[in-house]
Amino acid sequence: MRPSLKALYERKKPWLLVIVLLLLLNISAIVVLLFFQQPLLKQKKELVTEQRQGLAALERGDANTLYRKGKADMEKLQGMIPLKRQFAPLLADIMADAAECHVSSDALTYKPEYLSQKKMLVYHVSLSVSGRYADIRCYLYKMQTRKELVVIDSVMLKSEDPYVEKVSMDLKLTTYLRDGA
Repeated sequence: MRPSLKALYERKKPWLLVIVLLLLLNISAIVVLLFFQQPLLKQKKELVTEQRQGLAALERGDANTLYRKGKADMEKLQGMIPLKRQFAPLLADIMADAAECHVSSDALTYKPEYLSQKKMLVYHVSLSVSGRYADIRCYLYKMQTRKELVVIDSVMLKSEDPYVEKVSMDLKLTTYLRDGA
């Protein structure tokens, strides 16, 4: 059996050398990856992360710019809040919008609440209107796009008869008013 192993070895010797050579190349490639390329890759990733953070900081702007923008936004919000003496004209405008959209107003109630900490008056307004569905949508759109700060808390639509186009809507609004003369 010994001579047959030696003969097999002699026949396969060139292939064994190729296999050993490929094994050595594979080991050297792993060493290069582990000791040279991975640390460089880690450095490049840290550099990219650092540059992205710097770019994000530039996009956000500096603190002074943010402060000025926030202050301008607060002034704009304050401008949307009418004075408390303008509540009656505000209700009149809400009712005029109803007439303009061809819906009939059935009931309107309001309940005031004073926020002493903010020095604001909050009115919770409940309103019932009825009319064609398209007219109700028109009225709801007008409520959503008012220049005053009017928040729609809830909307409830109902129809008595599925064959008639008449729809009733119960609308709950909150409006904010500034304290002042």
